[in-house]
Amino acid sequence: MQHNGAAQFPGLASRPLLAPSADSAGRELAVQFLTSNEEFARLAPEWNRLHASAKAASVFNSWLFQYQWWQVYGADQPLRILVALDRGETVGILGLYIQRVVVLGVPVRLLRFVGSGADTHPDDLGPVLAPDREFAVALKLARAALRLSGSDVAVLSDIDPESVFASALERASIEADRSTLQEISERIAYVELPGSWNGYLKSLSSDRRTRIKSARKKAQAAHKLRFFVWDDPAKLDYAIDRLTELHRARWQEAGGSGSFATPEYIEFHRQTMKSAFARGWLRLYCLELDGEIAAITYCYRFRNRVYLMQAGFDPRLAKANPGKVLLGFALEHAIGEGNEVFDFLKGEHRYKDQLATGYRNTRGVRVFRNTPGGLAYRLRRIWLPQWKARLLRRPLPKLMI
Repeated sequence: MQHNGAAQFPGLASRPLLAPSADSAGRELAVQFLTSNEEFARLAPEWNRLHASAKAASVFNSWLFQYQWWQVYGADQPLRILVALDRGETVGILGLYIQRVVVLGVPVRLLRFVGSGADTHPDDLGPVLAPDREFAVALKLARAALRLSGSDVAVLSDIDPESVFASALERASIEADRSTLQEISERIAYVELPGSWNGYLKSLSSDRRTRIKSARKKAQAAHKLRFFVWDDPAKLDYAIDRLTELHRARWQEAGGSGSFATPEYIEFHRQTMKSAFARGWLRLYCLELDGEIAAITYCYRFRNRVYLMQAGFDPRLAKANPGKVLLGFALEHAIGEGNEVFDFLKGEHRYKDQLATGYRNTRGVRVFRNTPGGLAYRLRRIWLPQWKARLLRRPLPKLMI
């Protein structure tokens, strides 16, 4: 069949099309794969269009986030973007790449989502899919991903629980007679937000409600407080630098953090925050104490859901509980905007469980080839930890990615 899918991306060189197949509605789907940074850049209009209507869409599978991640972390790793086409119309996009690692002295090639596998760890990954035929498109992309040459293990983690892609990948693996491991990537706490701040406070236990109110009153008694959300694009670099400084200072006191620890991490988040600010997605909640920014909470807002990314506060002002006080303001502001959920994302912290009204699980699927690299990976990352735990009669460990 002659396919005109490349016409969707002006200026792209022709790329191979994997064999078309019919979906349940009898329409043929084909998959084009793209491998260059230039093609990735020119996908923006189609990716943004699909992302705007996709059911399983987040900041983290947007073109904005994934393209910027690739600019910082992609380096010379092989890029594999799969584009599902229905008679020339883009109906699905999946960003993948091949990461090379060494396990037990054996070179191993991991097929991963763009956005994963570096020192920043987003949740809610997966393809963007046309909303009227999600599973058919997801299955086509999953089959195409497993047919890609050059990988030993597909390590596809942190899949949005609203996405059908994990199920499609499991089915494609069975069809291809591949061994798989299905798992929960992360258990994520969130707060369902009521219609008003007073309604939220009333929903809490009396002890928790008292703690939130008294923390703010105590800070107000000792300092001049000002809460605000950063709204000055010309000085956004200053806000990001201050967030970095506060985060490092706070975690140095607590024993260290992997966030804001490398130039790549800082550069990626700086550029992503700038792009998100222009889209109206960024929320930098700030607390001034006596005229100086003492705490910043870094969030994104997307589809009436606020996602908490990172935070930092000045440990010299710990008696005023600036982090806790600012989190209370962030919740209050999120409610005032009409948001429905305040999502804490991954990371285990006691305050998340104290405030959570619910939990959700992101999913992971690993698919193995019977290659030396695939066997070395399974031995080191899966079998040996399990055997050791059984030998020592310990709980089975969370398996290493």
